[in-house]
Amino acid sequence: MIPIKVGGFVMRECEKCGGLWVDVAAFEKICADREHQSAVLGVAMSAPGHSLHPSPDQITVHYFPCPQCGQLMNRVNFARCSGVIVDVCRGHGTWFDRDELREIVEFIRAGGLELSRQKERREIKFERDQLERERLVVTSLSTSHSILHPDDDRILGLSAAGGLLKFLLD
Repeated sequence: MIPIKVGGFVMRECEKCGGLWVDVAAFEKICADREHQSAVLGVAMSAPGHSLHPSPDQITVHYFPCPQCGQLMNRVNFARCSGVIVDVCRGHGTWFDRDELREIVEFIRAGGLELSRQKERREIKFERDQLERERLVVTSLSTSHSILHPDDDRILGLSAAGGLLKFLLD
């Protein structure tokens, strides 16, 4: 891999595949700053004739080692909803296949990161509300009965399962 400088950051590029290794701090700054995003977009142009979305039969999943520590990296859908799967070593950085960094910057600029954060806040609120409902049911049952009956446990379990299904299906 050869070092390249993009918007004040030194990244490493694979001469064979055009992939990029970006350290944690640089990627955080790229995600947060439009000026850094502009620098990435100015350099990370799509290769001619390169298909952004290969067909399913062209996809082979490989787990690659981190270039710094050698541990296998995790494959992650950026922001849990971007559709861009990147290889991440939490302590060292992210590997971007050709065009993936550009796709992520475009996703961020289109508001995708903010939408992802809003969705996550809604999910957390739903979980909190569900826990509060369950707490109220338990409190109500324990005040009306000194000891919970086996049927009460089953009702609580069904209520929790129903809430989980509603959450998963929404």
